[in-house]
Amino acid sequence: MAIVEIKGLKGVVDKLNRLGKDIDTIADNSLHKSAYDIKREVEKNIRTVTASYNGHTYKAVDTGMLLRSIHVEKLGKCRYAVGTNVKYAPMVEYGTGAAGDPAVPHTARPKWVYYNPAIGAYRTAYPQPPRPYMHPAFETKRAVVTMNLSRAIINAGKER
Repeated sequence: MAIVEIKGLKGVVDKLNRLGKDIDTIADNSLHKSAYDIKREVEKNIRTVTASYNGHTYKAVDTGMLLRSIHVEKLGKCRYAVGTNVKYAPMVEYGTGAAGDPAVPHTARPKWVYYNPAIGAYRTAYPQPPRPYMHPAFETKRAVVTMNLSRAIINAGKER
């Protein structure tokens, strides 16, 4: 068995204990800020990501509805979600048909017809490649969220 000693840890623990209930507020404020950082990264990805399939280039943004729908939702103390309520969002993230991400079930049909009530007409859809915007944003910001939270707690401990 190995014993590891971290010098100065007792002082950090003592300071954190002095923070008491404030630690929840400090963490919540940091995570709130980080959720909006992730939201901005998601929006940046939607504006810039493209993918090609069968000689066509597809963008993640077309009408702007998906871009405008990205929001932050508070789920509880220190819990935030970044997401969208647009029904076709998963189709942009994971693709559709034969061009879609093979890890996600898709139809193998070369095209399909659906009714679009927004325009009052039938539309034909063709396979589209994935244009991931959400997952890469979370991966890009994962370390930053942890670092910001750690920094906020440490800075609060220094102030006490």
